[in-house]
Amino acid sequence: MGSIFPKDFLWGAATSSHQIEGGNTNNWSKWEKETAEERAKNIPNWYAFPEHLLTEAKDPLRRISGMASDSLHRWKDDIKAMKEMGLNSYRFSIEWSRIFTQKGLVNEEGLAYYRNLIKELKENGIEPMVTCWHWTIPIWADEEEGGFLSKKIDIHFREYIRVVAENFAKEVKYWMVLNEPDSIASKSFLLGDWPPCKKNIFSAAYFYYFRMVEWHKIGYEEIKRVNPQAQVGVAKPNVYIEPYNNHIWNVGIAKLGHFLFGELYLKRILKYLDYIGLNYYFHMKVGIRGERNDNDRVSDFGWWMRPDSIFNVLVHLKQFNLPIYITEDGLADSKDQYRKWWLDETFEAMRKALRAGVDLRGYMHWSLVDNFEWAEGFWPKFGLVEIDPETFDRKIRKSGYHYRDLINQER
Repeated sequence: MGSIFPKDFLWGAATSSHQIEGGNTNNWSKWEKETAEERAKNIPNWYAFPEHLLTEAKDPLRRISGMASDSLHRWKDDIKAMKEMGLNSYRFSIEWSRIFTQKGLVNEEGLAYYRNLIKELKENGIEPMVTCWHWTIPIWADEEEGGFLSKKIDIHFREYIRVVAENFAKEVKYWMVLNEPDSIASKSFLLGDWPPCKKNIFSAAYFYYFRMVEWHKIGYEEIKRVNPQAQVGVAKPNVYIEPYNNHIWNVGIAKLGHFLFGELYLKRILKYLDYIGLNYYFHMKVGIRGERNDNDRVSDFGWWMRPDSIFNVLVHLKQFNLPIYITEDGLADSKDQYRKWWLDETFEAMRKALRAGVDLRGYMHWSLVDNFEWAEGFWPKFGLVEIDPETFDRKIRKSGYHYRDLINQER
């Protein structure tokens, strides 16, 4: 029996610039150094944190990105690993602060880095998928121009996108203007865990439903101006919200959650979307008494693992009548004990979604390599490829080869 996956399906992996490149100077790198000691004391206590990761988690130096995965210098090694795993696509992001190290001044060295990366990917038969903005901003934009909530930053964002589009939009077909506007809005402005560490529900709502809508439109317009044939989307983190015990009140809560966090933002930018990028990690059971999880299988991060529920999210997105690419999907698994199972479950869920009529066209596993995981630092291991913290040498995990075997079965 033949594969149900389209012949031109994109099989890949995903990363972001700040998490893998190293050597970045932006609002995050500044915040990391200011808060590393405090964050190293903040070990999760709401689940059984893995003992073998404690030393790294408690080390303040491992809460600072520094050289990250050193992909700034070892990007050819990353491509070699992609080739060995049989990938034909790669999602990565461009670092705003690498293109504009100073206000109004384009850094040609930064452009050259991404130009060489894109060229090498295409020469190796790997389709680049570019994210324009994955949460970091230049220090000058933060300190001199008022940061995220200032209207002045829209002008600088458009200038950044214009330069990126004029340099790369004719070479790159697939674009994501933003990564997870939901996550940055909630973590930075609602919970106050990430820079600029504000706790204000009105700021969070404004940032998410207005500023992130405007930025997406800006990106769409600038990329399409250079290449009308480019495919422009957003990387949206949707979760499956299951009503606990199917009680009528819980069903209502789940439906409201899907609307507010799964649909509303997409509806606000629908005229500026060629496809939807889905980032999937979570399955939640909710009710009038709050979240109710009844699965004892958790990742190193403490996230409840239900990879098969990506099927429900994909079917929910079918209402928008747009192609869908899974732009992130994965787990923190330092011992590589669950990733094969996760991939098996996900592949079966994708087959099921295709049979249900979902226009699914690609899958990007998070992450290609072990990376710097934002406030947590380096202890969460998401990579198909393991990174030696001393030498930065790359080693494909057994699950990476399993991913290759699954891909080959579908080709």
